Amino acid sequence: MKVRRVEDSDLPVIAEMMHQALEPFYGGDHRAHAKRIVETSANGSLDAKGHFSASQVMYVAEDEGQIVGILNFVVKHQGTLKISPLIVREDMRGYGVGRLLLAEVYRYVREQNIRQIYCTVSAKNKSAMGYFLSQGFVPAGIAERHYRPDTDEVMLYKIAEHIVFPDEQAISVLPLVKEDEEQVRQLVIRRLAPHFDGVNDGWVNALFAGYARKDTRDPNEKYKLVWVAKSGSTVLGVAAATPKKGEPIKLMPLVSEDIQAFSALVAELPGFLRPYGHKLYTHAVPTSVEVEVLQHHGWHVEAMMPDAYKHGVVTQQWGIVLQEKVMKTMRVKRQYFNAILAGTKPLEVRVGYGSIKSIKKGDQIRLECGRDAGIVRVDDVRIYPNFAAMLEKESAGHIVPDNPAHALEVLRGIYPDEKERLGVHVLQLSVVRTRA
Repeated sequence: MKVRRVEDSDLPVIAEMMHQALEPFYGGDHRAHAKRIVETSANGSLDAKGHFSASQVMYVAEDEGQIVGILNFVVKHQGTLKISPLIVREDMRGYGVGRLLLAEVYRYVREQNIRQIYCTVSAKNKSAMGYFLSQGFVPAGIAERHYRPDTDEVMLYKIAEHIVFPDEQAISVLPLVKEDEEQVRQLVIRRLAPHFDGVNDGWVNALFAGYARKDTRDPNEKYKLVWVAKSGSTVLGVAAATPKKGEPIKLMPLVSEDIQAFSALVAELPGFLRPYGHKLYTHAVPTSVEVEVLQHHGWHVEAMMPDAYKHGVVTQQWGIVLQEKVMKTMRVKRQYFNAILAGTKPLEVRVGYGSIKSIKKGDQIRLECGRDAGIVRVDDVRIYPNFAAMLEKESAGHIVPDNPAHALEVLRGIYPDEKERLGVHVLQLSVVRTRA
């Protein structure tokens, strides 16, 4: 199978593919649409008719000389890119045709510094919807009765930073400890004060005082639960939770210096906080990439509040209702994520943080890497005093399959001595679903 740029001679096949695939969901003349975009893409790509469109670029996937998939994307003057359409011949779905075509989009995004990819999908087109969601696209909203009076249209997008970023650094989400307080103080004031009046040293002191009352578990005491997202000894993010009467939980602050740290907090907090309430909400002025993270994890805007905390600033309330049983989330670097889901890395090693100690045999865990996710089951948990003792009993090739001879150095490069002393937990995993 190969992917190539479209040619004028491809038009008859593409026109018929577009008509058959789009007619059930959209009005209009799809063959005429095919003629316009094929001719534009095959003859220089310049879109002379689109108001915001700079160019039309189309690729086809061929198998044994036959076109089995097509992808056209529209490059906008604003630095965004719209997929319109992506079609795979029905008998070739499930063979990786879509991924080959999307790879050309991602290559173009990297080369041309595109900041966002987006598309719209008919709410009735369950196959296309499921595919885009499986590829890490995030629902932004629904346009009612948009392209046809009987059909809603779902808007989906993917921020380019989540495609081109390197593997995630090792970030741990941990309860606040005394030695982190000065970093937390500086981070909170730096990130919140521009949008919220009254955030100063006194405000942070009150936050720490609420944390000191955490063992009361009394909402009338306004106690706080505080976590930090850390890389090594550096605090990159902080979240403070205040359980309320009636069991909603307010997160304030929820801030970070790094989008990976923000994503780590948003991913892991539901698992930590489900015992304290049924819903999370936060007041924030999020960046565009933070909005993407919140939407990806199922949060929704609940209110827009002009001048609520600062004159001239619109604060947003975001919320998420927690499921009765929240699945634990574990973030894994790309090479290990791929190996676990491929079955070549059945053992995941972590140190004994509180969240790790709570994992038990039979639990299901959502593994995340960027915008990809899968579900694994914990078949066994084994605990050792240190990495050396663990490697005497466990297969290094099942832990660090790409470098088993240096497994000890790899693990100690991730976890310093003081973390290793927390104890080493070996999670024996089996794959439940490769897509979550």
